[in-house]
Amino acid sequence: MGFAWSPDALHGNTVVRGGFALFVAPITVANLSELGTYSSNPIVDQEGFSQTTTVVVPSNNLTPSATLSDPFPGGIFTPKGSAQGLSTFLGQNVSFINPDMKNPYSERWNLGVQHTFSKDVLLEVMYMGNHSVHLPIAVTQLNVIPAQFLSTLGVRDQPLINSLTATVASNPFAGLEPGTSLNNPSTTVAQLLSRFPQFPIGSGSGGNGVIEQNLSLGSSYFESLNVRLEKRLSYGLSLIGSYMFSKLIEQDSWLNDTDAVPEKRLSPFDHPQHFVVGASYALPVGKGKLLDMKSRWSNLAFGGWIVNGIYTYQTGAPLLWTNGSSTSPGDYVYFGAPIVLDNRQVNVPAFNTSAFDTKNTDQFQYHIRTFATTYGNLRQDGINNFDASILKNFYAKESMYFQIRFEAFNVLNHPVFAAPNTTATSTSFGMINAQANLPRQIQLGARLVW
Repeated sequence: MGFAWSPDALHGNTVVRGGFALFVAPITVANLSELGTYSSNPIVDQEGFSQTTTVVVPSNNLTPSATLSDPFPGGIFTPKGSAQGLSTFLGQNVSFINPDMKNPYSERWNLGVQHTFSKDVLLEVMYMGNHSVHLPIAVTQLNVIPAQFLSTLGVRDQPLINSLTATVASNPFAGLEPGTSLNNPSTTVAQLLSRFPQFPIGSGSGGNGVIEQNLSLGSSYFESLNVRLEKRLSYGLSLIGSYMFSKLIEQDSWLNDTDAVPEKRLSPFDHPQHFVVGASYALPVGKGKLLDMKSRWSNLAFGGWIVNGIYTYQTGAPLLWTNGSSTSPGDYVYFGAPIVLDNRQVNVPAFNTSAFDTKNTDQFQYHIRTFATTYGNLRQDGINNFDASILKNFYAKESMYFQIRFEAFNVLNHPVFAAPNTTATSTSFGMINAQANLPRQIQLGARLVW
């Protein structure tokens, strides 16, 4: 629903507009990754219990383990169902789709003012907001060690790690489910402290444990101030410029599996400053123009020229501090020194890697993370781009002409660098190793319009 109001006192030159809308999205069966993008692979888990039978690949062709007539000589595993009650799937990893998924939806609102200063100059200022709820959280690890047993130190807590990985000689789950990882005479303290010790303990990658997929607990918040100045076509010139100041915050992933609520962070798609200006100018030279060319040949050579340009500036997205993971954020041993970033430095690390401990043997384990996954002052390189073109029209008659187009993209050949490597133990930690945009491209084209 919306409204538009033009006050009589302003002689019809000003319009106030506003509106509110509700948009509902379908339930998706794809994962929303830690990087903020949806996976192209659907979730294949089924409701209820399922079982997988793996084809045994022979080590050589002389002694095949299976034939086309009997591809599963060991038989096909059948789902056990829930006949075993609480013993079902003992010792096995369990993953399931949220049984109570809700449709994500967005509440959007806007309020703005448009004012015309003359017949061809328009200024618009608008505030826009959006709040999305029931966004899917890709992985929620349920089989975790309670937070009170985890380290909160700023460095690796080896005594605590030793105590959690210590062997318990008597495994209470031994023999309950043959063939599983827990069917051993002994186990570890960490396994017994986990929330569901009869199942494998959850790992940071989300591959083990008891995993709920697409929990409908995510949300996001977006607000923006938009300014647009437009000069409609007159005297051969049209110009439009727009500026947006915005902020996008999201809660759709866990910083720690033991947290009560998802991490509230700047979105990987947050670009607070966005400015675009575009112009098109038909040169006032040629037949019937300011510089009237009476000669047919002069008009053919100097008339019908149009120049265009588009300039774009945008601040870069926040760096993602996930330590190389796309499923759950890996932890960092951070010493607390200010991180000084130069997102256009390609010869040496773009930030002071000395603020982190990068030794493999010093990395955290069984630790509560406090280092956020994004920061507003740590961003990758932004867009700074200029495109331009020159057109020449050859008129056969008023409604028919032949056009030659010379176009250049990224005219200034300005590189936009990719984000630096943020995997702490990588030899490329802090280095920018790629360019995010294309180099200058030039093309020549022609078309006939009638």
